[in-house]
Amino acid sequence: MKIETTNLGSHKTRAQTKLPEHVTSTLRGHLALLDPVTWASGPQGFLGGAIASGGMKLDWATCGLVVLGLTLVGPLTIGFSQSINDFFDRDVDAINEPTRPIPAGLVTLRGAILNFTVVACLALLVSVILMLTSQAGPLIIVMTILGLLLGVFYSMPPLEFKRNGLSGPLSVGLGYTMLTWMAGLLIFGPFKMEVFVITLVNVFISTGLLILNDLKSIEGDRTLGLRTLPVLYGARGALKISYAFIDSAQVFFTFYLFFTGHYWIGLLQVLALLVQLKAQRDLYITPSHKQFKIYLLSGNGFILLISFLAAFSFGGYTPFSSW
Repeated sequence: MKIETTNLGSHKTRAQTKLPEHVTSTLRGHLALLDPVTWASGPQGFLGGAIASGGMKLDWATCGLVVLGLTLVGPLTIGFSQSINDFFDRDVDAINEPTRPIPAGLVTLRGAILNFTVVACLALLVSVILMLTSQAGPLIIVMTILGLLLGVFYSMPPLEFKRNGLSGPLSVGLGYTMLTWMAGLLIFGPFKMEVFVITLVNVFISTGLLILNDLKSIEGDRTLGLRTLPVLYGARGALKISYAFIDSAQVFFTFYLFFTGHYWIGLLQVLALLVQLKAQRDLYITPSHKQFKIYLLSGNGFILLISFLAAFSFGGYTPFSSW
């Protein structure tokens, strides 16, 4: 009898501590508003800038700054952008994506406002901590505010960058790429021109890839009145603009690498561009979703590899410094 009583008590405790279903649904809805799948691009840029600074060390202080920086550029800044975008897209999502948190009823409008407001405040708080504990100084707060503002202007009328041609891809490229690379750099070291150059290269590549990404929703965007580049110029016209951004950036970076003595990375960049040109030709001839995925698989891995090799080289790490 004594053992049975103990077991009953443990079952009761577990039942009492289990969260009600509506609470867990709300928590899932709030997390879905932040869209964790989209967080990856920010941390990649931050780590690239941090490595390129040459100021990272194997100590607890560096680990703490890395964790704070990754949290700032991923869950907080990008999460804020996703959350506020869902808020302003709620009527469209009710038609096209009724499973999104707001139209699905997982999060109320008041809850959505609370979500992105709290996340924005946390982003500012983390930026203040980084200002006090790193080399970035007040610049990290300025960059955080700029990142949050780009998220607002991307979604909020009347500016609503995402509805107007090149402004949408450019604003995302600046917010998700330039600010994250520069944040990683300045938290761990002083400004470096070569890091600024690779940052601009990645901004152009990101902008081109985002133009490509709009191809998959061209019919829906046209119906909703979005003036994306594929809507304005058609699929092949948008491809030409996208390729101009992606290829010109990589051609420029190739010359820059050779000019500054990074010959091995420069040769790898030439090889990467040749592989991408073949995939771009195939996508232009057959602008299908399948070819789009093939192009991304053939190009993105090279772009990421070259960016990190260059970051290690710019940071002076052996043996990459001689590449």
